[in-house]
Amino acid sequence: MLQYKMLEAGGKSADLTDWVYRPDSQLVVEIKRMKAFAAAHAPAPKEFRLSPQVFYLKFVKRDAALSSRGIIMPLDHFEKVRVDKSFKGPKGGLRLSYNTLNGSYLRQTPFLDLVRCGYVGSFAKTSAEFRVLIKAILNGNKAVVVAVQQKTDP
Repeated sequence: MLQYKMLEAGGKSADLTDWVYRPDSQLVVEIKRMKAFAAAHAPAPKEFRLSPQVFYLKFVKRDAALSSRGIIMPLDHFEKVRVDKSFKGPKGGLRLSYNTLNGSYLRQTPFLDLVRCGYVGSFAKTSAEFRVLIKAILNGNKAVVVAVQQKTDP
């Protein structure tokens, strides 16, 4: 599951545009939801993934095509970057670029190859539960609503 985040131009440094992601108040809510979902969908005993993360973030430059180059990272990697002072940018932003990440990111083609091979992404049971959602997206529907049912503590 890939969530897009927008990068804004954050000034110039060494003849390159510096790109910055500015987290908003909704980010904390989204991360909490992602973690709850991941905790409720454990792998089967014989399933393997390079990373147990099912949620990835793709950072793209504002006004660029969604198919354009971007930076992809799993949620747990983003959370490490988010608290690392070396990524701190202006106005509470995070400097995210190929240079600042120093090679620790995925590009779209390798990411899609890993998904196709089953080395990253959701586990089999979770994928089966999302069959209706996946079909709706592939059929070109413009809006999809997902409800996850889980027990609550009394």
